[in-house]
Amino acid sequence: MEDSELDIRSLVEKYEQARVLGKAMYFDADEFASLADYYNSEGDSEEAERLIDEGLKMHPGSHELMLMKVKVLVFLEMYEEALEYMQWVSDDEDVDFLLLKIESLLYLGHDDEANDLINNILGRNLTPSDYYYFITEVGYLLNDVDQFDRGIQLLEESMSINQTNIDTIVDLAYAYEMKGDYEKAIVYNNRLLDIDPYSFEGWVNMGKLFSMNEQHDKAIDAFDFAITINEDDVSVLKMKALSLFLNDNVDESIALFEECLQRSPDDEAVYDSLFESYATMERYDELVDLIDRKEALFGSKGIVIKRAFVCVYTGDYKKANELFNQVPEEERETLDYFMLEAELAFHHKDYPRAEGAYIKAALVSEGNEDVLDRLANISVVQGKFEQAAQYLEELLELEPNYPTAKSRLAFIRFEIGSKEPFDEIMNQFSDKELRSLLGLIMGSDADDFSDYSREKILIRLNEARENRVLFKNIKY
Repeated sequence: MEDSELDIRSLVEKYEQARVLGKAMYFDADEFASLADYYNSEGDSEEAERLIDEGLKMHPGSHELMLMKVKVLVFLEMYEEALEYMQWVSDDEDVDFLLLKIESLLYLGHDDEANDLINNILGRNLTPSDYYYFITEVGYLLNDVDQFDRGIQLLEESMSINQTNIDTIVDLAYAYEMKGDYEKAIVYNNRLLDIDPYSFEGWVNMGKLFSMNEQHDKAIDAFDFAITINEDDVSVLKMKALSLFLNDNVDESIALFEECLQRSPDDEAVYDSLFESYATMERYDELVDLIDRKEALFGSKGIVIKRAFVCVYTGDYKKANELFNQVPEEERETLDYFMLEAELAFHHKDYPRAEGAYIKAALVSEGNEDVLDRLANISVVQGKFEQAAQYLEELLELEPNYPTAKSRLAFIRFEIGSKEPFDEIMNQFSDKELRSLLGLIMGSDADDFSDYSREKILIRLNEARENRVLFKNIKY
């Protein structure tokens, strides 16, 4: 045990004994500050505040105690009060004080003022240790308020000074993940595993990152490492099962989900994952059995809709309609209800009703990729090509790699005929994708255009688009 730890424990014992005995206490300003810091770190901010106030009565000019008061106010997220109190403490040379001020400004949304202060301090002649400390702490603060671009910039610079700071590596991995740059997040998570190769959390995070980066085979391997370290964690088994499903190993996925159910029979989410897996494999008898098991354990909520979907999957639309009409009133404002309504309406070619149901689904589940996909489809069926294009563009913003979305948007832009939007989507295609698209439009094999340059492919595509516009003008 270090001397500093012994000193604070001795001081805390002295203070608490005095309180129990009801004795008057006298401490130096730095002792009051140390005690307040201790209780604040223990989560007892009320005791910390009391110590600071007592200390300031005895030592009213103590900069250390005034700084501690600011620290406690910030800890309590009383940012306006902290900034107001800082006017009495003003110390433009104390890095900790400046960091507290920046934190308060950022959390109050005064970004311009915070950034001006950051730039001002970075422009000063700080000592190397103060400079490193400042950019590292500001990087953490910026990540905390989701200002990842500058947070990453400062933490990358911090890493160039000290490559062994684990907290910085963790924050960079987090920031890159939040930015959607999973490759970079994986790089930094790998650094953590280099430091601690048997980190359960490290391998779990790696599995999640690989999964989000659609590297499902690597995600499975990472989850296997985590399971080796802690074989009793059912949540990791579920993540591995999901990765197997996404990697098209559906049979293995089902077997693992069933194992999860055996280990954790009260986990309702596993039933929903198994429902999707069985439906994908068209194992409808097992799907019905699964629904029965879920109903027996959790009750009838959502069960009628599940049974109706099974009827849709098997083509029994008469029974599906009967079940749809039996859905309890309290379940008729849910995503599943609206999706079922839309599926049934689409089957009966009631496209306006189907579209209305999908719109309701979109309202209760904003940013749902599957709903946007269906809205695009129903818009095309009704000849609403501009509307379909808008839905697909929104879908591609959410998920740039959503299956077939880009090619469908290209065909819709081709059908609409406007040059600029068509050129814009063409710019997002690789040369190989452009050859495939030209082959589909021309009714030829993509290999027929293997010697075409990108420029020549685009010329041919635009010629086809113009001919389509001319044909439609003649026809109508």
